[in-house]
Amino acid sequence: MKSHEVWERSSNFIEHELLPEMVHDRCFCEPDSREFVEFDSATIRLDELSRSSEIYRVTVVVRFSGESRSFPLLLKLLPKEGSEHVSPTAFGAFQNEEMFYSKMTLKYGTDFIPKCYLSDLGRYGRSVIVLEDLEEAGYTQVGSELDEDHLKLCVQVLAKFHARGLRLRATEPQIFREFEANLVEIALTEDAMRHYEKRSTRLLDILEVMTNYADFAEEIKRKINNNLMEMVKSIATEVNEVSTICHGHFSHDNLLFKYQNGKPIDAKVIDWQTMRYCSPAVDLGPILLYNVTHENGPLKVQEILTLYIDTVRSEYPEVSEKHLRKDIVDKFLFACIVLSFLDHITDGEVARVLLLLKQLDDFD
Repeated sequence: MKSHEVWERSSNFIEHELLPEMVHDRCFCEPDSREFVEFDSATIRLDELSRSSEIYRVTVVVRFSGESRSFPLLLKLLPKEGSEHVSPTAFGAFQNEEMFYSKMTLKYGTDFIPKCYLSDLGRYGRSVIVLEDLEEAGYTQVGSELDEDHLKLCVQVLAKFHARGLRLRATEPQIFREFEANLVEIALTEDAMRHYEKRSTRLLDILEVMTNYADFAEEIKRKINNNLMEMVKSIATEVNEVSTICHGHFSHDNLLFKYQNGKPIDAKVIDWQTMRYCSPAVDLGPILLYNVTHENGPLKVQEILTLYIDTVRSEYPEVSEKHLRKDIVDKFLFACIVLSFLDHITDGEVARVLLLLKQLDDFD
């Protein structure tokens, strides 16, 4: 099905079926509200058409006892069967995110995510997630590396998410196990592993040209021991006492910030399709190492890692600081390998992260 046909079919569904039904179900009402509500109108714009979802920016006007109010929305639809180039993991990814918004947030809280008006896999005719449009609420994405203020803020948000999972695992294990058991594997599918395999020699090629750091390069090669892909899969699936449900792709692409006087004051995390049960290092390592510069690099890594651990312990004091710190530091090389798989990260940036690893070794 062509993109204009997808747009026509989906916009008709959104305007004439989904939104009126949401209004009827009082999805836009405050709890305990008794106002009479009516659907008024909607403007719909296609924002993104991908292999895993259709994303629309929608403004819906709802009348509350005759008074109109506008709601800017970000609306995600699962592509229907017959659409062109639908990813084989599309439903699994959508299922993960739907579970996050409809079930997990009841235990994790909602202070680090956009408001969710609806998350459903079929009751409304199609699988759909309806969120507040964070851009209309004053949040923006950072298009490049995160400076220290942004990095500290997003690390604190990540730490809260991880800590609440660790606490849930310890205090309500049956609920945590239900969430974990229902996660669909997205990151380590056969297609994904084939893509990573193609990129697997990149790190070794970069090490080859680091002639000024030959001893360090040889040490990294020994650690990899010609089993880079096995190493990645092993660490990504390892479960230990500090493992929890992780975002799975925690990067600046999935973060939006709100500002006051030019400084970031709040961060929201989006796109929860890639969640997995694993080490928190899978989330923290890549974003930490990539966004710390060489200047005072080891000290800055230790400072931000301590901030992360302190924030985890503020939410869940029973976690072992020693084991959590060791688990993350031991997987810094894994984080570097993951960064080397990413197409948008240059060889120079991967080399910079490798040199930061060397500095950390020297610092330790």
